[in-house]
Amino acid sequence: MAKKEMKEEKTWMPSLKWLCEVFLIIVFFVVMFFFILNFLLQPYMRDIPMEVTPWLDNSSQQTDSVKNQEVNEIQK
Repeated sequence: MAKKEMKEEKTWMPSLKWLCEVFLIIVFFVVMFFFILNFLLQPYMRDIPMEVTPWLDNSSQQTDSVKNQEVNEIQK
């Protein structure tokens, strides 16, 4: 008799709508946490020189010179 009662007792099952809402709430808070930390820790971020990251430079001259350097190194 006890087994039959346990089988009839149903547990709560989340719906797809509930799962999506919880997921969006978690993502929202993670993104907000990232931007808040980014703002608060801005004075402690180091400045990376463009020689280390040439792909971040918007001027095409720097990119061209880097490409030329790579071609020259390959040819050697």
